[in-house]
Amino acid sequence: MFFGEQDPSVNLILYICITMRKDIILAALIITLLASCAEFDELFGKDDKLKAGTASTAVTDDGQLYNMGFDLWCYDGGDPEFYDSLATDDQKRVWGSANSSTASFGKPTCTPDSVMVAVEGEGKYAVKLQTQLINAVITKKLAAGSIFTGSMGSVSLTSLTATLKWGIPFTLKPKALEGYACYQPKSINVADKAHGDLKGTLDKGHVFVMLTDWDKQFTVDPAKEKFVAEDDEHVIGYGKVTFESTMEGYEKFRIDIDYRDDRTPKFVVIVGSSSALGDYFTGGEGSTLYLDEFKFIY
Repeated sequence: MFFGEQDPSVNLILYICITMRKDIILAALIITLLASCAEFDELFGKDDKLKAGTASTAVTDDGQLYNMGFDLWCYDGGDPEFYDSLATDDQKRVWGSANSSTASFGKPTCTPDSVMVAVEGEGKYAVKLQTQLINAVITKKLAAGSIFTGSMGSVSLTSLTATLKWGIPFTLKPKALEGYACYQPKSINVADKAHGDLKGTLDKGHVFVMLTDWDKQFTVDPAKEKFVAEDDEHVIGYGKVTFESTMEGYEKFRIDIDYRDDRTPKFVVIVGSSSALGDYFTGGEGSTLYLDEFKFIY
């Protein structure tokens, strides 16, 4: 029912209406229809969120998540996806991005990169996250390049926002998350009202990890400012690294995970973003974050 999720023929019609701008009225009618369908599904639709305790092939025997090295990619439906042709349904739902919405406007924010890699070799890739300014008929929105464990939810074409279903089932307690990052920020040129004073300052990127005791995936909704607070009662463990300056090449990072108590996790969330304030549509167009070779440390 949503852009990137409904019948491909509807996507094609809407894409032509928006990009060619031949019939703004028709585009507006279709957008209104899809938006109303989105609201209906949000209120009455099937709950397809992953539940805690779900048996999964997404976690390896040594406690890693599927494709943490970001070497496996395919173009399923035209957009780059974080899995290969042999992936199970569980493995296909480990890593998510906003490509299903932004790529429809010709600006994917998350792509594979075979040149800028932390570890060279045949078949090696990294993930490239780049902040983009999405220009549609009705409005413009900043879209940070981001990856997360989970999947896309619904997309609103009227506001150019999307909900995200954060987390995958996970019951282990790693000590840290390690990986490699190369950050190339731009000055913040787009900001919401609350962050207008940041315009002209250098953008920041980040990676964070949290372990939670949710019973099912959490729906993040930037349009409604529905986020997960770092000190939320359901957060068992948390850690974050922030990138604040330009890097000439990859730098190794380690995120130590601070556990609040002895509860057993039910979900793990990992998020990486080329603009740390992207949830608030604030960042620098063109800010780029390369990530590679993630690994949990036990």
